[in-house]
Amino acid sequence: MNSLIQALKKVKDFRKLQGQRHPLWRVLLIIILGLMQGYTGYRALGDFARFNQDLLLNTLNIVPERVPSYSTIRRVMLGVDCSNLLDIFNQWASQFAFDKSLRDWIAIDGKTLRSTVENYNNHYQNFVVIVSLFSQKSGVVLNLTNFENKKSSEIHQVQGAIRTFTLQNQVFTLDALHCQKATTQAIIDSNNHYTIAVKKNQKTLYKSLEYVSNHQTPITVNCTIDKSHGREIERTTYVFEPPAYFCLDWWDVKSFIKVVRQGKRGNANYYHIAYYISSLSETAKVFADKIKGHWAIENKLHWIKDVILQEDHCSFNDTQATTNFSILNTVALNLFRILGFDSITQAQRWLRNKWSRLWVLLE
Repeated sequence: MNSLIQALKKVKDFRKLQGQRHPLWRVLLIIILGLMQGYTGYRALGDFARFNQDLLLNTLNIVPERVPSYSTIRRVMLGVDCSNLLDIFNQWASQFAFDKSLRDWIAIDGKTLRSTVENYNNHYQNFVVIVSLFSQKSGVVLNLTNFENKKSSEIHQVQGAIRTFTLQNQVFTLDALHCQKATTQAIIDSNNHYTIAVKKNQKTLYKSLEYVSNHQTPITVNCTIDKSHGREIERTTYVFEPPAYFCLDWWDVKSFIKVVRQGKRGNANYYHIAYYISSLSETAKVFADKIKGHWAIENKLHWIKDVILQEDHCSFNDTQATTNFSILNTVALNLFRILGFDSITQAQRWLRNKWSRLWVLLE
């Protein structure tokens, strides 16, 4: 296994050799350790280094005996090329695919870095979006890509990430934004599969799904009841065989899927129908589990970055620094997931004064 330290040593150092007290990998590692323990922002990370100076000096064999300062941390985050750091992350993270010989379901979605929005009053904003490929099975992010919305789009970035993804026989789950023929073609060409949501703006496709679900007998059906958070929702998933004429127009569609959600949210009745297409022929139970599992990318990645790691509440006043922090936050989350933690707050409590347990993942 390629260690994190080995990976960080590959990040290009933008600094001049003269006057360097700390190699770049060491500064980046200290930032990651600080992020894992809830320190967010330049000054907070500088405090983390000072508060844990003795432990860091001994563990990292720092000579002369001085940890990186707040200003060093700030300079590094402003200066490191985020594209290079992203490439290094993807090389390191790809090894954590659950089992390359087994099929995983990988959720793909983009997250806006809100702190890169400069003026909320402007009608058309320019901001950075990070697209993540998130393993439903392990909770690990396997790949990242980033873009500015004025220069590219999430659709094109996802297609590019799929084309360069090294694993095969995986299943990508995507929301309706990515219900595009070019996206399904890219997935099939990469020797992978897809399950994609469909919305009404895809009129021909949506009407085909409606017609088939209303006039055909489903191949398989699954029903579950979810009682949690003050609500009771019944989910019924139906799988249909798509008509032969339809398969000629889209890439490798093997299943039409209809999901009906109904019940109560608080005192209000709730009823919703969603449609999906897939290049797989699976049971309704499998599709039900994985369609629901797709939203783990929101609950176990985006929400954690926003609420626990405070990613959107830190203003670094620099697009590159903000992107670098988001990448290093993802490194921190991956380390916690590899250790088996589902709750990040619990993981942070466990980590305090237990760095020796973490070190096996770093070296």
